[in-house]
Amino acid sequence: MKKEYLFIFVVSLLILSYVIDSISGPVVITLKNPYQFLNQIFIARFPLTAVGILARSLGIFIGIILILSLINKMFFLKATATFFLAIIFNLFAIQQIATNTRTVTIQWTLSLAYSGIALLLPALIYLIKGFIPTHPDKTPYESISENDQKISI
Repeated sequence: MKKEYLFIFVVSLLILSYVIDSISGPVVITLKNPYQFLNQIFIARFPLTAVGILARSLGIFIGIILILSLINKMFFLKATATFFLAIIFNLFAIQQIATNTRTVTIQWTLSLAYSGIALLLPALIYLIKGFIPTHPDKTPYESISENDQKISI
């Protein structure tokens, strides 16, 4: 799939979440942590808000992966960036809910927390891909023996 189509999909998800937020109106939810919203009671009480949070989370997640796909190889950098963003998103959400401050709406806070959790999987995949050699047909021993033969001739 071309990256342009994914970009349009990400923008569509973010616009859809904005439209859902405007339809559902302001939501006042008292939570102890960001993951308490995943309880069936909250999802049953706020189904439209849950769909908006899911759409926004997917948009943020796919958008970050799309931006990182523009970097060729450099898997350790990608792993570090995704892990850093996952931690920052979750810490931000925990702080916003614990201190009851609203820098952004609760929908954005929960979306950042859930996309942060989802970013842990690509961080692990990038880390594993970083340890796998990029040229599997050449082993390090073959390259050493070829260099030794060139020096001795």
